Amino acid sequence: MRLAFSILDLAARLLLALGAGCLLLGIWLAWQSVDFARDAARATGEVVSFFETRDGEETRYRPRVRFRTATGEIVTVSGQLAATSRRFEVGTQVPVLYKVAKPTEAQVALFTDRWLGACIAAVIGLVGFCGGFLVRRSVRREIQNKTA
Repeated sequence: MRLAFSILDLAARLLLALGAGCLLLGIWLAWQSVDFARDAARATGEVVSFFETRDGEETRYRPRVRFRTATGEIVTVSGQLAATSRRFEVGTQVPVLYKVAKPTEAQVALFTDRWLGACIAAVIGLVGFCGGFLVRRSVRREIQNKTA
């Protein structure tokens, strides 16, 4: 029985570590989004085509967005999120954030493109951390009850 509790305790520690790692990843991704937006300019872009990549049996699509900077330069960039379906129709207007000094570093300024990764990592991190904490607490209580 002691071996089972030791294995559960180890699993709880690993779950705590996974949760902490995912939380740190979520914080880092959120920081990257905030840092990018800090000195970025806004524009409205138009989806002009899609960049297609094969992933085994599936095809993933990244929108190619064309926008005009404040200086009048026309720039085309690929969206940062690839999906198995075309999220936008060609010709759809989308908000864009771009670096003024380097407009080719641009992002589609929608929640899914900017914040979804950070939110998913943070939720997985919270669930993992809480789960690891609860399992570890339960194991310790059981060990105390068995020895008392």
